Amino acid sequence: MPTQYQISPDNVRENNENRLHSSRKLYEFEEVRERQSQRQFAQKENIPRTTLQYWLKRKEKIDASPALIDFFESPDGVAFLHRLVTAAHFEFTKVGVASIHNVSNFLKICGLAPFVGSSYGAQRRISNKMDIELIQFGKSEHERLATQMPTKAITLAEDETFHPEICLVAMEPVSNYILLEKYAQNRKGETWDTSVKNALTGLPVKVIQVTSDQGSGLLNHVKKRLGVHHSSDIFHVSHDIGKGTSGPLASKVRRAEKALGSTERQLYKIKKEMHDFDSLKPRPRGRRPGFEKKINLAEKGREVAKIELQKACKNKEIIRSARKRIGHVYHPYDPITGESQDVSTVENLLESCFSEINEAAAGLSERCHNHIEKAYKVVANLVSTIAFFWTMVDQYIESNNFSVKEERLLKDRLIPGFYLSFVAEKEKDKARREQIKQQSVKLLSIIRQNDRSIPGIRPEKKELLIQSAKECSQFFQRSSSCVEGRNAQLSLRHHGIHRLSNTHLTAQTVIHNYHIKRENNTTPALRFFEAEHGNLFEHLLNNMDYPPRPRNRLAMAA
Repeated sequence: MPTQYQISPDNVRENNENRLHSSRKLYEFEEVRERQSQRQFAQKENIPRTTLQYWLKRKEKIDASPALIDFFESPDGVAFLHRLVTAAHFEFTKVGVASIHNVSNFLKICGLAPFVGSSYGAQRRISNKMDIELIQFGKSEHERLATQMPTKAITLAEDETFHPEICLVAMEPVSNYILLEKYAQNRKGETWDTSVKNALTGLPVKVIQVTSDQGSGLLNHVKKRLGVHHSSDIFHVSHDIGKGTSGPLASKVRRAEKALGSTERQLYKIKKEMHDFDSLKPRPRGRRPGFEKKINLAEKGREVAKIELQKACKNKEIIRSARKRIGHVYHPYDPITGESQDVSTVENLLESCFSEINEAAAGLSERCHNHIEKAYKVVANLVSTIAFFWTMVDQYIESNNFSVKEERLLKDRLIPGFYLSFVAEKEKDKARREQIKQQSVKLLSIIRQNDRSIPGIRPEKKELLIQSAKECSQFFQRSSSCVEGRNAQLSLRHHGIHRLSNTHLTAQTVIHNYHIKRENNTTPALRFFEAEHGNLFEHLLNNMDYPPRPRNRLAMAA
């Protein structure tokens, strides 16, 4: 079997004329060749006879088993090859992080090289065409869905990544829909502002807050240009504390362990010397060394070393626990009890955490305290985000003219119930996750599962209340982790292929929005636009060219 294949001009021309058409005509001729001559069939189908002869000769020269030739040269076989090659590029190089070389080798080792041009150049043309079709699909669907999208208030999660160009990324965290993902010359406030405004053009949405880190360009963009509330990413608070304390505290623990080990070795050495001296017979002349005094001093030193080690370990655990508790208390509702937490409650809880951290870090360097101070400066913004949440909830309830009973139901049961269900999904600790889930189920038990009715509430109001509770519970956004995760995916892809072009980056955005699904089988686009969109892979099947045929280089040289 030939080992090297390339695409000939004839094959490219035939592919543009639809490879499926030629296979269908050849298949039809072979069905009637016992009853019709080549000339008769060619005249009937308006095909040059030489073309028909060329098709037959080409099929005879394919170096593969007759059964494979019969299938892959049939209309069904060509359609299967088209689907297979399209799927391979889509799943391996677009959704996955494989290279075009991997697809090329895949076709060869599968034994499909006699039927598909498997050289790198041929497959690269397919890959480039696929990027264009992906972008076209995303553009047309975005424009179509935007015209029928309901008006909504949204939060944006924003961040930048580097590979090595600056890439600005903005996502809607509830749906996980990427609104902005593009390369930029810099990350200044005006650059962010221009990029975000262009991304929101044509969308019936209003940005009410942005969640991000404390980057100066992002803060300038959010506060001075967008003029909306800025919610600080809680991750960076914990990260700054850890950055300032984890290393120094671990060093203290290691030093204390080393000091304790040294004192224990010294104590053992003195005791051994005493035992050896007392075992000597006859005893050496002279006064007996004061082993007991030395042992007593060594034991005191060991106790001091133990206390220092315990103190170092305790301080390390206090800061670790306080860091963790910051994330646990920073909620508008207590995750365990479901009770509402106002601004003063959250502020006192956060202050308590930082008070413990500062006390445990008392012996650390100025550099360490600078990191803690940097994290502490964000507390004011965290507290203001709690106030923003309650303000938005009150405005939402007021704008919908809910009765006093319905308002109480929303605030006491439905909003906290749905909020805790969202928190439970992100909780890593299994035991704590179960506690939060149980409390969420308890709060939402007022919704009868069999008919989703709510006692004392008119049937026509129940769905509005449930939907309102879900929307209100999502007003609180404290993390831009969705963008961080996206940045990690882009970095992994960049690491594999060394460079992401603008075209490839845009195609990746389309795949994320219209193809990647959650467990409930919904895509980010479906959740964001609240409407069904077209099937991305079916679009590729309908618009990608059929795979080109190969040609044997050795045969060409002969």
